[in-house]
This record gives sequence, C-alpha cells and structure tokens, in this order.
Amino acid sequence: MKTVSEKIAEFVLHQNFAEIPHQTAGYGKLLLMDTFGVAMANRELEHAQAIRSVVMNQEPRQSTLWGSRDKVQVSDAVLYNAGLIHGSDYDDTHVAGIVHPSAAVVSTAVALGESLGAGGEAVYGAIVMGWEINVRLALAARGRFHDVGFHGTAIAAPFAAACVAGRLMGVSKDVMVNALGICGSQAAGIQEFLRDGSWVKKLHPGWGAHSAIYAVNLARAGMTGPKKVLEGDFGVWKTHCGTREGLEEFEDLGKVWHTSEITFKRYPVCHMTHSFIDCILKARIQEQLWPEEVERIECRIEKRCYEIVCEPEEAKKNPKTDYMMRFSLPYVVAAAMVQGRVSPWEIDMRLVGDSRIRELMSRVVCIADDSKRNPGYFPGWVKIIRKDGRELVFDQRWEMGTPQNPVDMDAVMTKFGNNLEKFYTKEQVEKLSNLLQNIEKLENMKPLMESLVVL
Repeated sequence: MKTVSEKIAEFVLHQNFAEIPHQTAGYGKLLLMDTFGVAMANRELEHAQAIRSVVMNQEPRQSTLWGSRDKVQVSDAVLYNAGLIHGSDYDDTHVAGIVHPSAAVVSTAVALGESLGAGGEAVYGAIVMGWEINVRLALAARGRFHDVGFHGTAIAAPFAAACVAGRLMGVSKDVMVNALGICGSQAAGIQEFLRDGSWVKKLHPGWGAHSAIYAVNLARAGMTGPKKVLEGDFGVWKTHCGTREGLEEFEDLGKVWHTSEITFKRYPVCHMTHSFIDCILKARIQEQLWPEEVERIECRIEKRCYEIVCEPEEAKKNPKTDYMMRFSLPYVVAAAMVQGRVSPWEIDMRLVGDSRIRELMSRVVCIADDSKRNPGYFPGWVKIIRKDGRELVFDQRWEMGTPQNPVDMDAVMTKFGNNLEKFYTKEQVEKLSNLLQNIEKLENMKPLMESLVVL
C-alpha cells in the first residue's frame, strides 16, 4: 500500500498542466492577483524591513526581493516575499481548513522559478499543485492543529512548498518522498502570538517555505526522511493532532480539486471575525445605527474561535500591537461600528486610543457558544441592544466568498488596485494585472519581477 507521501509525490510530479480543470486554473489567476496586491501593500511595514536587513547580508544572490531589484539566496527571497504576503493577515484563506495557502506556495514558485529560468507555465503549474496539497493537508487536520495551539498555516507550509520546489526542480519520486519526510521535522509554528500580539505569525509561511527549499536540496544530496511522515506512529498527525484520522483526503488527488474553495479576505483581520464585521456594517446601513445609540453588543462565537479572537479578554480589549488588533473581535466590531469600515487603515494603533472605539470596546461582550457553529465556515451572530431598549439580531451563517454568500469578483479587482495605488501608477497596476492573468505565457519571471519594482 502506498504511503500518503508517495501519493502526494506522484500527483505533484506527474500531473500534467493541461489536465488542470479550466475553472481551477482560471480561479487561480484571481488568487495570484490578490496575493501580489496584499504583498506589495506591506513592503514598508517594520517586520518586512527587519527580514530584509537579514537576508540582504547573505550570498549568493539569485532571486528578487519583490518591489526592488535586490537579489538574495532563493530560500531567503522566499522568507521575505512570503512575509510580505502574510504580513497584514490580508492574504487568501481556505476557511474549512483554516489555512492561508498562497504565502508559502506562490513565494516559493516565483523565487525558485526565477532562479531556474523557468517559464510561466511551469511556475503556475507548480503553484496550483502547491495550493491543492496545502488545502488537503489543512482539510485532513480538521482544525485540530489550532485546537492544540499550532498554527495550521505553519504546519502545512513546508510540505506544500516542498511540493512546489520538487516539481520545479524535476526531482524523482524518491527524492520528493524523502523531502516530505524531512519537512515533518520542520513542521512547526505555535499560536502564543495570540496572547501578546507579537510578530512571529508573519514569519510562519515563509519560514516553512525556507525550510522546504533546504529539505528538497538535502533529499537530492541523499538525506532520507521517514516514509510515513504523516501517518506513522510518530508522524505529524499523531504528534500534532493525536490521531491519524483525516488522511483519506489524499485518496482522490487529481480527480477532485479544492483550489477554487480558497477565498479572498475582504478585511485585513482574522477571518473568524469577518462575518461579525459584516453584521455590524449591515446594522449601520440597514438600521441607520450609530455608535452613540449602542448600549451593548453581544457576539456569540464557537469555542474554537472564541479562544483565538476573544481571549484573554483584557488583551483583546486593550490591544498593544497591530497583530493583536487583527485578532481582537472586540476591536474589529467597535472599529466597524465607529469607522463604518475595516480597511488596512483601521489597523492603526492611533485608533486604539480613540475614545469612541475604546468606550464601545468596553461594551462588547463575547460569549463562547457552540450552538452558533457552522462546521467548515466562520459564521457571525450579533445582538445589538440599543440605549432605547430595542434589540437587533444579525445571524450570518456563511462568510463572504462562499457559494452561499459569493464575493463580487469586481471587489477582488478593487482590492488589488487599492493595495497597489500607494506605490504604483494606474498604468503599472494594469501591466501587473495583465502579466498575472497571462502568467503561463511568460518565458521567464523577469517581466514579472520588473513590473513589481517601485520607482
């Protein structure tokens, strides 16, 4: 019987690009645009400058740091570029799996493809393979990584990125299996950042992808890794989840595609809070409700999510960093009510000191309530008690971007433009859009890298 790693290796290495469903390949172009848009919007953030200062001191220089003409080692370019993508928690999400797929996958494919002189079809094919493996790993975990304090994106990243790298390098099945085995010892990332808002989560996808480059190169050099790295007695599933359940997700590789389930984020905050923001914005618009009229806001959320965006209460109601703001249900609810939106510009420490937001945060009550669950989705249930005693209840079962609550694709394009307008002209944005929409036609990655240079 084939191991899970063998099934993954065969799919990744032998799936023909032409056999990828047209819908999947087309949807992926939108994911690419969203990915590069959020990445370039983050280029001036402090964490990005910190990573850049480290990787610029390394040799040799093979792959570009997006937005510049500076080149560093492939593995370091992946670390930096993934940090751009995930730096504001605005990148795409597979909600059912609770994972951000593109940060590790796209950064690896583009950086490695650039160093190898690979064409667009090869790079994009590797990206789609990486998305599919990343999503399946997350689906197989069924949220259990998060339940025990791991960050699912960090755990899946090295495996998905290794698949991308192995495909682009043209490695053998044995090398790919060993590389995945090595990745099992590098699958790490804890969620303690939720308690103090520290920056380490921004590193998780890039660090996993950075280690994946080494895993594939080590396997090519003869290093071996456990063949049952996922399902073994001491494999990732038993050690990280406590069970082997879920790995049947890899039985129908190449027959069923999950990439088009990846959703776009409308707000640069934890996806678990998005439906709550939608409810608050509906209250403002439909009921002409203003912050001064609100006595109390009650938010009911399933326990798994409550522990991430509502606890510890003192820290969530007094966020000290931008990341704590992004993972604070009281803050995003209050900001949405006061500001009428939650954009990148609402993730600003100056707003934490806004008296209206602080006062409203004190009246947001979060309650763990598993009766409000909608498995595989991030719903939002909100009761607003007005000062005149009237109550408003909003219950959004499906977050935006699901088939039941589809996102307008024009909104994706608007987000792309908004993210880039600070750094590029309209002509540059249009050029980048065209390149991404036709990535499979590129002879190499040079035109794409040139289009990202901030003049």
